[in-house]
Amino acid sequence: MYFAQFFNFDYWFAFPRPISLTWMIILLAVFGALFIGGVLALMLYPKIENRWKRQVIRHSGRGASWIGLCGALLVFARNEFIPVFMLRFWFVIVVVWLVVWAIQLYRYAQRRKEKLDEETRAYQTKQKYLTH
Repeated sequence: MYFAQFFNFDYWFAFPRPISLTWMIILLAVFGALFIGGVLALMLYPKIENRWKRQVIRHSGRGASWIGLCGALLVFARNEFIPVFMLRFWFVIVVVWLVVWAIQLYRYAQRRKEKLDEETRAYQTKQKYLTH
């Protein structure tokens, strides 16, 4: 497999060979772990005491479950030879989606941390004058 084939239009949009069992297991394990992790995060986030962690875990659970579900469906489509969804460029779209989601999750976590710290400081300042 040569690096130049990645720049060939036919590589991305022609019908690929059947997926090997090894790659199918690896991809299903990755996407299945994302999906199960996302669902577990959505089930467990209400029990978390820390407000910032609760919001970030809820946000990450939604994204992980959607990416895992879409990726697993693409692996199924590739294995079952469903013409439109078995093309390679869909996997590139899912990987780009995963990277963009991770970057946005990091930015969301930073923004929420700053906002919640500011709200906590304002609350503490207000309480200082109300308790005396």
